[in-house]
Amino acid sequence: MQANPILGVVLHSIGAFSSSSCYTPQKQTKLWAWEVYWIAQATCAWLVLPILVAFLTIPNYVEVLRSTEVLVMGKSFSLGVLYGVGGLSFGLGIRYIGFSLNYAIAIGISAGLGTLLPLVWHPNRGFVWELADKFSTGPGQIILAGIIVSLAGIAICGWAGVLREKLESRDQTPVSEPQVARYAFRVGIPLAVLAGILSAVFNFALLAGEPLERAAVAHGASEMLKMNAIYPFSNGGAWVTNVIWCLILIRRNRTASQFVRLPEKGTATLAFYYLMAALSGAFWYFQFFFYGMGHSHMGQQYGFTSWALHMAMLILFSNVYGWLFREWEGISPTPKKVLHVGMLIIVVATLIITYGNYVGQQQPPVH
Repeated sequence: MQANPILGVVLHSIGAFSSSSCYTPQKQTKLWAWEVYWIAQATCAWLVLPILVAFLTIPNYVEVLRSTEVLVMGKSFSLGVLYGVGGLSFGLGIRYIGFSLNYAIAIGISAGLGTLLPLVWHPNRGFVWELADKFSTGPGQIILAGIIVSLAGIAICGWAGVLREKLESRDQTPVSEPQVARYAFRVGIPLAVLAGILSAVFNFALLAGEPLERAAVAHGASEMLKMNAIYPFSNGGAWVTNVIWCLILIRRNRTASQFVRLPEKGTATLAFYYLMAALSGAFWYFQFFFYGMGHSHMGQQYGFTSWALHMAMLILFSNVYGWLFREWEGISPTPKKVLHVGMLIIVVATLIITYGNYVGQQQPPVH
């Protein structure tokens, strides 16, 4: 398949928009305990949809699995377990520091680690030391510049969030109890950092599953959809982690009854709550679906840039939602201006990385 970096960036942007949308339905499930909502959406995002879509888009998927070593599936699953801890921390972090700041910190860390570390160590090939190989050419240097600019933009967006927090604290304006719980800086920042480190592991889970991709193509799968063969394992590991933690919370908080009855309004709107959880899970899953298609168009030599592009776009769209949810309402102009600068820098970085990929496709691959 002929790589098309521009199309790849468009597909990555769709996936990032989907990911940034995945927490919006949660605002409609306020009567549910967090753990009940989370286990419902996680089951859709990390178990049901990955398995269903794999069987729908990968021909002879059972034969694909039979032709692949169990170790490959186990490795992707195990790394997915670690990613699940990151996803769990990510969801909790939003409760304490909001969309914008949580995304800036977690995605900034994930962007750097998930993009560059695979060029040093690959889960199937061990230490590979490909940094010089990737960045020694003209296109590679353009891409490296774009990655650095992207990380700078993400950092500036995070700085805008910190300025917002300081101003809110200094103003000492009366706030409701839920807001105090939501913007707890000391709790939210460690959660966001942990989420960023462990979320980067998901890229390693995908790399570990590359033999599944090759087997899928050998059995007739499309190059654009081959990554769907990996998701039942990479996402399945994340599901196990989250279900275990949620079950612990459900037992501790005695909230199991909420699966069949809302605590205040009986069963009248329970179906709606499950619909919102399924919608949230679908948004989360389709970031992976479009990520796989976008990655297939980024080319073999510089395909590693997919992770940086995806993370940068998450920041852009998450800040759009931050505005829609009025997280920046009543804030002085300075943090807003800083945020706008950061978002503009991310857009520029995306264009630089895209251009580097495009130039790279015009040249023979470096071996």
